[in-house]
Formats: sequence, structure tokens, C-alpha cells
Amino acid sequence: MRFVTYEKREWNYSGNIFYVPRSKRRLLEQKYKSAVISDLSSIDIKLDKNTNSLLQEVIEELVKLDLTMKNESFALPTLLLRSEALSSSQIENYNSSNKSVAMAQLNGSNKTQANIISGNLNAIIYALSNQETIDLSLIKSIHYELMKESEEGNPGEIRVVPNWIGKSSLSPHNADYVPPHPECLGNDLKNLIDFINRYDLHPFVKGAFAHAYFESIHPFEDGNGRVGRILFQVILKQTGFLNDFNIPLSTELVKDNEGYINSLIDFRDGNYISIINLFCQKALSITSKVYKLINDIDDVKNKWINQIKARQDAYVWKMIDELISQPVIDVTYFKKKFNWNDQAIRNNIDILLKNNVLKKTNDFKRNVIYECKEILTILDNF
Repeated sequence: MRFVTYEKREWNYSGNIFYVPRSKRRLLEQKYKSAVISDLSSIDIKLDKNTNSLLQEVIEELVKLDLTMKNESFALPTLLLRSEALSSSQIENYNSSNKSVAMAQLNGSNKTQANIISGNLNAIIYALSNQETIDLSLIKSIHYELMKESEEGNPGEIRVVPNWIGKSSLSPHNADYVPPHPECLGNDLKNLIDFINRYDLHPFVKGAFAHAYFESIHPFEDGNGRVGRILFQVILKQTGFLNDFNIPLSTELVKDNEGYINSLIDFRDGNYISIINLFCQKALSITSKVYKLINDIDDVKNKWINQIKARQDAYVWKMIDELISQPVIDVTYFKKKFNWNDQAIRNNIDILLKNNVLKKTNDFKRNVIYECKEILTILDNF
């Protein structure tokens, strides 16, 4: 059974036809093919033996890693979410560095792409901290958080115009994929929400399937891929499958963009095993890298603890933990975070400077910004 079939729709070109090359004017007068998505809310999902075996391995590894994360004292979840935001944005061709994104998180950045990725991170944090039932309101709120700094994309609003993937920016004719017409979105999204709120599927299976289901609907003008990958994270979190670990799955998906796209195409053809297998494989490949990340950060933190000479109650120890989650900081950051006085913060920053934990990023006398290069390097390598 194909999950997506197609219907022909009239195309009303809104631009000035005078500026369209003659060779393309006739095409604009023709109907285009728009997707029609089956109601998959109650579909019976059956896994073959190999996929089921792979899934059990994934479940076991993720549960172990979730328990490991629970016992970690530093803010690793924030680091993993930043990596997820970076990689999820890279899939959409937005690129920046960990330093630039951390700078954007601190006080904004003059780099547009860093701010876009920072918005992605804010949307992930918002979505995972939200305890509401997954419904259309939550999905729209996630999109709003993602896109609110953008001048385009109608943040938080379901599209009222057709959109399409690939080929011409002029019209949906000959596009790689034309999602459902706006008239169909209300019913399609209701079916998606009904599917997400089922209780008869393992959260990982439900998350992978729901991601591909959402991408097929493509309900927003822009940001669908990023919202869809956040939706996968939210499903794992809200079902209670994972409590302390959020899988930075996009760090692996971005390395296999062709395989990822092909699995979404397979889904539209009715093959949901493809996306489930892909997510399982990428989840397994990320676990060993997360363990290495934990060890690398533990090593750096222990080195700092051994070399820094300060009282047990000194602010510097809390600063160290904070630097792991926010490796670019200034005095104002700590004032807002802990309500400490200005001079005490500067005194403890001096301790970190003398021990080469921090470096100045500028030579300003005021509004100095500091970076922790060791943590940024670890993140870049991850």
C-alpha cells in the first residue's frame, strides 16, 4: 500500500507572466501533481525479524546510556542538544561553528546562520521542557520558537499556500515532491496527532514513523525538517522512554543525507521499515561517540580541578560546570545566572584565565567575552 498518492491541482501563478520565459509559460498553465496522504493513524506496524532484532539492541543501548547520563554531574544534555541543533540545521544547509552558536546563545551574533541555529537550539529546549500533550498547538509553538527571529516562514502558522521540494522556484511543476494542498492539512495533521498519541507502539518506532509522516505532510512554509526532527526527540521524552539522554541523531543523519532522503521517499511509497532501520542504525552509531564525549569532558574537568587552587566554596567551581554547557561567557552571564556581585565574578574569572581554562576573545576594557577552547574543541570533534 502506498502511503502517498497524487491528485492534479490547478496552479495559479501569482507573479507577472511577462517576466517568465516563453518556454515555461505553457508549463504554468498546466495542472501539477499534489500529494494525497492516506490516514495512517491506526496503521498496523509490523517489523521483520532483522529490524526487530536491531530495535531491541537500540533500546538496550539507549536505556544504558540514559542511566549513565543520570549519574553525570556536568551539563552534557545541553552540549548534545547544541550538537543536534547544529547538525539538524546543517541538513538544511545552515552552517556555523560551535563557538558562533554559543556566542549567539550568549547575546546574539552578527552571523545570520549562527542565529538561525541558535533558534533551532531554543526550539529544541522549549519542546523538551514542555509537558503538554503532543497536539497541533505544541507543534505550532515549536515552529514559532524555531522561526520567530526569521522574517519569513510565518512562525507558528500552518501554511495556506502550496509548497514543494526541489527543482524550480517558479512553480511546483516537475518538483521532487509536492506535499498536500493546504485544504488537506487540517485532516492530515489530525491523523498525525492521533497516530502520535497511540499507546501500542514502542516510542522509538513511533518517533521514527511520526517523523516521516510529518515530513510527508510538510505543514509549514519553512522549517519542516527541523521541526520534524525535534518531534522525534519530543516523542522519546514525553513517553518516558528516555529521561536524561536526548539522542543527537542529526549528527549522524547529516553524514548520510542521501540515505535519509531515500528513507523518506521509501516511506511515501509505503515502506516504513526503511526509516525505522535508518534511525536505529544512526542511534547505535552515536552511542559510542557519546561515551567518548563523556570521557573527554571528564578528563578536562578533572584536569581543571587538579590544577586550580581555590577555596572549596569559591565561585570558580560552579563556573567550571557552567562553562561545559555554555563555553562562551561574559560577566553579565554569571550575574544573571547566579545573581553574584560583579567584582566576585571578575576575581574568579581571573583564576580561570591564569589556569588557561578561559581565553579572552577580544581586547575590550568593558564587555569582554571569554571562551573555553578545550570544550569547544571537544564539541567540534564530536
